[in-house]
Parts: sequence; structure tokens; C-alpha cells
Amino acid sequence: MIYKLQVERSKLNSLLDMASKAVAKKTTNPVLSGFKFSVKDDELHLYATDLQTAFHGVIKNIIFEQVEKISDDLFEPANENSEEEEAETNEVLFENTIDENEAKKGMKPEFVVDAANFIEIIKNLSFENIDIYLENKNIKVIAGKSEFLLPTMDPDEFPEIVPNKAEEGIIRFERQKLLSMIERVIFCALRDSENMSRNLNGVYWDFREGGYLTLVAADGYRLALSELSMDILNTPPSFLLSLKSMEELLNVLKGSKTETIELFFDGSRVLFFLDNDNIEIILNVVDATFPDYIRIIPQAFKTKVITSTDLFLKVLKRVSIAAKNDQVKMEIKDSIMELTAKSPEVGLAVEELEIEKEGEDIIIAYSPKYLREAIDHIGTSEVEFNITSESSQTMIKPVGDDSYMYIVMPVRLK
Repeated sequence: MIYKLQVERSKLNSLLDMASKAVAKKTTNPVLSGFKFSVKDDELHLYATDLQTAFHGVIKNIIFEQVEKISDDLFEPANENSEEEEAETNEVLFENTIDENEAKKGMKPEFVVDAANFIEIIKNLSFENIDIYLENKNIKVIAGKSEFLLPTMDPDEFPEIVPNKAEEGIIRFERQKLLSMIERVIFCALRDSENMSRNLNGVYWDFREGGYLTLVAADGYRLALSELSMDILNTPPSFLLSLKSMEELLNVLKGSKTETIELFFDGSRVLFFLDNDNIEIILNVVDATFPDYIRIIPQAFKTKVITSTDLFLKVLKRVSIAAKNDQVKMEIKDSIMELTAKSPEVGLAVEELEIEKEGEDIIIAYSPKYLREAIDHIGTSEVEFNITSESSQTMIKPVGDDSYMYIVMPVRLK
């Protein structure tokens, strides 16, 4: 018996894209490098996990049936074949894959297929309707005149993904607001995942009394913080999610059309449920303590500067050409900010812009990359620099938006 399912390419491609970051990239267990597919009634369920992050998505209203053989009308041979030739054609589609004893045992309509190969195949198909045939340890993917025969892995070896939807732990978000919060902090998370740095290799979710959620990420040189006021009946414990888990969550949020997202937390795992898209993401909490970020936030400032966000970013990009990602010097005097950068390869770049200033004149230097990434996420027409000293933290924030701040350490002037 052969299982046949038909699915729309656009729906499958969208689901594969959202699930892709949950697949294990480096693993000694080959099944973790694959997607698990399971058919239940008229639903196609897709699973992916690296044991830290898990994804479960559903495509509804697929066509699913059992067939004796692959339909003849799927092929359009150049010349008419005899009945014997047609029979031979149908047999070779699964050449050397049919084991009668195995077939008699019965099969479950599920399989695991290598994720990277499957994504490339589906992405490059041109027909909207895709037929997938499953027999024994192979699947046949057919779309138009394109055909692919792929080996599968044992679905019983794939880890079970069991979400926990305890009603008392539910929190609801607007998808767009949560997406914006994550984008404004995730770039600050430490990319190095060595054990000694695990507490910085992710994003901290700090739930506070009064209905506040603060997302925080830091890498030792800078910190980004985004805050949201929300209606929370029971404030859950704060938790830390790994950078890889956050990247998968961000990837799904970008590809989703759901307006409201539900969060469930059971103490060790976080489940995000996107109802309209029939998607669940299960993320393991990192067993590490995030630093006390509150004490890093400066309270007193030597100099305060307000300027145009767009103008500052354009000037910074031009001057940074000469910086070679080393440093940009910022000289603040009266109502003028002068940015300077130089390198032996490029030479010298200097440009001025007008500012509003409170406090003392100052000369300070920063990494141009760190400044650019901060300004890219300001989101308002004006940006505010709050400088404590030439060697201490600088707070950068949007003018008129107290929900976001970015703290960066200056570099030593050369």
C-alpha cells in the first residue's frame, strides 16, 4: 500500500521556512537534522527540533488517500506506451524499495526526511500542487514533470514534542508588538555560546509586578532593553531563552499572519501558540542567571545631546567609511557634534551636525558598528545621547519613547 498526500506548495514552503531554524545544524543524531511529517485526517503536521527548540505546525485541508500504485495520468510520455510498458514504468518508480513482508506489517502515514534537501526541493518547484507518495522507506515528490525520490528516516526515532498548555500560565501578546520588542534587543545578545558565557547568549524575559515585561540582551560591551506594559493576571517567573531559540521565534513571528500570540510557561519550557497559523513553538529555558541589568543603567549624566536620528545615521555611515570598524570620535561643543574617523588605508573623514546640548562639552569615541545598530532601532525622528563620562556607559534612547534604551561602553581614544 502506498500513501499519497497532496498539498499546496505555497503553504508547505511557508511552513518549512518557519520551521527551518529549529532543525539541528550539527548533531550526532541524524533524525534531528530532518523534518518529521505526520498525517492526521486531512491535516499535515510538521515537526522540527534540536532538543533546545521545537516547532510544530499544521497545514489543514490536504488531500490524503491510500493508493495501490502511482497514477498513470501523472506522467505524459512522449510516445504512447503499451500496457506492459506502462506497468513497467509504474514499477520502477520505487525500484528496489518494495518489501512485501514489510508492507504486510502495515505503515503509519508519517516519515522523517532530511530538512535541508527537502527545503531546497520544495522551494524550487514551479507547480502549486505537490503530490507526495510514501512507501516503505522512501518518498516520491511529484510536481508537474519534476520528480524526486528521497530516502526517509524512522519516525519512531524522532523525539516526541508534547506542548503543555496550562491555562493558569497563559499570557497574550500582540504579534507585531512582540516582534518589534525582540528585534530591538536580539542583536545585542552574545554570539559566543561557551559555557562561561551562557547567561549572555540569549534574551532575558523579565516579568515584573504591575504588568510589565522587559526584554534584555547584552554582550558585555552593550545592552539593549525593551519594555511593554500589558494585562497580566498572574505574573510568571522571569526566564532566559537562548539566542538560537529567540532566532527561531523571531523567524516564525515574521512569517506569521496571526494577530495574537499566547504564551504558556511551565517552569522549564515556554510554549508560544499562534492560533490562526496552527503553529506551536516550544523553547527550553536556559539554566543560567542573567546579570543584574538594573545596576548597569546609569542614573546621572555629564552631557545630554538630542539630534535628528536620520541625519546622525547618514553622517555616521559616511564617516565610518574611514573607520574600518575601529572607532569614531565624537566631539561635542556648544551646539555642534563633530564625528571623525581615520585609518591608514582610507585616510581621514570629518563631518559636523547640529545638536541640542545640556551639560559639559566632551570628546568621546565609540565602535561605529555599535552606534549604527543602536540608531537602526531607535524608531523616532530624534535620538537622545546621555553621556556619563569618557570611560563609562552612554545611554542612547528615542526621544518621546521611554520603552526602549541602549547602553554602550565607549572605546579608548587613539
